[in-house]
Amino acid sequence: MSSDFSTIILSSGLSERMGQPKALLKWDKSTTFIEKIINEFVKAGSTKIVCMINEIIEPACKKLSLPSNVELVVNHHPDWGRFYSIRTGVNALNNSDYCFIHNVDNPFVSTKITDKLWAQRKPGYWCSPNYKGKGGHPVLLSKEITDKISTTSNLDFTLRDILQQFPKIPVSVTDNSILRNLNTPEEYNKRFNPNYSSE
Repeated sequence: MSSDFSTIILSSGLSERMGQPKALLKWDKSTTFIEKIINEFVKAGSTKIVCMINEIIEPACKKLSLPSNVELVVNHHPDWGRFYSIRTGVNALNNSDYCFIHNVDNPFVSTKITDKLWAQRKPGYWCSPNYKGKGGHPVLLSKEITDKISTTSNLDFTLRDILQQFPKIPVSVTDNSILRNLNTPEEYNKRFNPNYSSE
């Protein structure tokens, strides 16, 4: 994969339904969600990775051993909404032609998925993985779109509002992990705790 792309990992939400920061949940004994996702985008060839975090998890994130091309950017206003976090992340990027955006509550991203999206990239377009008619994450945005995000001052906008102004390239995948966001302790335990029972 070419290296002319950056990545934004969104992890500044307050994880109220999960009850603890999703970024710091364990993927395995030695790796947190945010580290696992970072590692996947490093393997994919991302030139810069911006992790949008909040003040609560900042101390723990600063203790992680992260690659040199990772920048932790604190969102001091998570209550201002997701678009503000995305715009802040975009403004911290280098001048890449493309940018992946991924949520920390989906740790299942893989280079198999990012490679498929990258292969379909096109200036002025955005790419989304598609499983049985449903779009998921990550999404790949061209520079025309990130420039639009950067210059949009209305925080009532959503990412969807921006993306609707640009043509989409749906990329079919056979892995439903693109849809698997983990938002509650039950969802996490079902996947990561072999001894878990909801009864």
